[in-house]
Amino acid sequence: MGNHMENGPGSATATRSEAHPWLGHAIALSAIAGFIHVLATPSHFEEWVGYGLFFIVAAAAQGLYAVLLLFSGPSRPLLLSGVVGNGLVIALYVITRTVGIPFFGPEAGVVESVGTLDAISKGVEVGLVICLGMMLRALPAGGAAGSHFRR
Repeated sequence: MGNHMENGPGSATATRSEAHPWLGHAIALSAIAGFIHVLATPSHFEEWVGYGLFFIVAAAAQGLYAVLLLFSGPSRPLLLSGVVGNGLVIALYVITRTVGIPFFGPEAGVVESVGTLDAISKGVEVGLVICLGMMLRALPAGGAAGSHFRR
């Protein structure tokens, strides 16, 4: 886990952020998404403890994900877990705004309205998924692990 990595055969070494510009954006977007979930947690606890706990878990996961990206660098498993995890949060949001809250709590089946903070959160998460996808594309084909990007 050094500070430098190769960009390809015969290339000079560069720091992670120089090697792939999406990494810093992904770290920031994940931290922002987590922070937005922290802000939204109290109002969701007022609705039902289960909704509040979901927001705590989402905030913690997104914050931890930012830290993992920062300190361990992007690997295929880490990038894929971010795409899947944030994709599921986005999908749940779409479901709660179109067909209603699934299964649990006193508002199960109720269609939520779109609010400014949650719309910003989803925009941030979509941006995060795009960054992660761009980094996945930049990893070598079949690259099982590591942080080596192709140019």
